[in-house]
Amino acid sequence: MKSKFSLEQVLGMAVVGTFVLMMLSVCIQVFSRYALPWSPSWTEELARFCFIYMVSLGAGLAIRDKSYVRVGVIFDRLGPKSRIRLEILILSCIGLLMSFMMYYSIPLIHIVTLQQSASMKLNMGLVYLSMLAMSSLTLWYVIREIFINSKTLKINS
Repeated sequence: MKSKFSLEQVLGMAVVGTFVLMMLSVCIQVFSRYALPWSPSWTEELARFCFIYMVSLGAGLAIRDKSYVRVGVIFDRLGPKSRIRLEILILSCIGLLMSFMMYYSIPLIHIVTLQQSASMKLNMGLVYLSMLAMSSLTLWYVIREIFINSKTLKINS
C-alpha cells in the first residue's frame, strides 16, 4: 500500500508546524510582557526548541533543493561536468560531517537523558535527538543527491 505522504511532504509540514508553534510562543511571550502582570517562563524555551527542530528537520530539504551556501562565482566558471564533480565533492564533505555528527550524537543523547529543561521539564534527550534527526536526514539526502549527480555525470560522458 502506497503512503499518502512522501518524506519531503512530512518534513515540510514538520518545518512549517515548528515555525508556527515558535511564532505562537513568541507572540504569547510578547503579549504577556506588555498586557499581563506576568509572563510565562516556558514560552522562550519552547521557541528555542522549535527553532532547533525547524533547522534540524529543514537541513535535509535544503540539500535536496540545493539551498545551502555555495560560492556561485566558482560554479559559474566551471563547465557542466566539472560543476557536477564539484557538487559531488561538496556533498561528500557534507556527508562525512553528518556521519561524524550521527555517530557522536547517539552517546550524547544517552548522556543528556538524565537532565530536564529548566522551564518545561522536558527530557533533554528529546532536544538533543534533533542532532540525530538532522544528521540522518541530511545524510539521506546527500546520498540521494550524490547518486543523482553521478547518474547525470555518466549520462553526459
